[in-house]
Amino acid sequence: MQKASSGSILEEIEKRNMVPIPRWHFLVRRLGFWLLAAISVLTGAISIATAIYVFLDHDFIEDHDTINLLFIQRPIIADIVASIPYLWLAALALFILIAFFGFRHTRTGYRYSAPKVIAASLSVSLLLSVALNTVDVGEYIHRYLIENVHVYNELIYANEHRWTNSEKGLLGGKVIKVDTRSHLLIIKDFKRDIWYVDLSKSELLPKTQVAPGRYLKITGVKTGKRTFQALAIQVWEKKYHKHILPLQKITQTKNDKS
Repeated sequence: MQKASSGSILEEIEKRNMVPIPRWHFLVRRLGFWLLAAISVLTGAISIATAIYVFLDHDFIEDHDTINLLFIQRPIIADIVASIPYLWLAALALFILIAFFGFRHTRTGYRYSAPKVIAASLSVSLLLSVALNTVDVGEYIHRYLIENVHVYNELIYANEHRWTNSEKGLLGGKVIKVDTRSHLLIIKDFKRDIWYVDLSKSELLPKTQVAPGRYLKITGVKTGKRTFQALAIQVWEKKYHKHILPLQKITQTKNDKS
């Protein structure tokens, strides 16, 4: 009986022109799923790092005095809910699911339950995100997208949106040029519009440096289509002290001295 059955199997194999699958095919397949899982976990870490930066960059956490006018019009709870980076959280969920799919198709992936795999992937992504944010990866990714990808601006409510509000006296952006002789500051906001800012009445918060390439938050009054009277200037990053210190003067750059 065994000879007959083995013979029929061989005949069926010959009939279908079947050939054995080489071992390297399985090795490449397993490696592919491991790479898919690893890349997805890393991408999830980038999503968490960016989400953390976007949320913590909002001024409702530190700069309450600066944005009191906005809080009058929008309750702080509603402001916090609107500021949650849902886009990056959705991206995180997607990459964690892809990581789960990749790991589940590895050689031993079937042994672990879905909650354990997802929890492990999420934990690794979270730890990696902390490391990534020590070198400002989240900030670089967010800043690049908000300055170069229009769709991104429509999908997220970031602190850059809060400071692109000249009608309410809030102007933020990147310094293009500083002319201390004319008390003039030229900046490009996050909509790529160029603004001419009058510095003659401005005060500089501690730890703030005004120089080309720096990102600043400017509180003041809009005086024209692209002109602004600055009253207070602060560095974009939250590295200055909250207690009141003597105001600094804007220092000349090398280009201004020439």
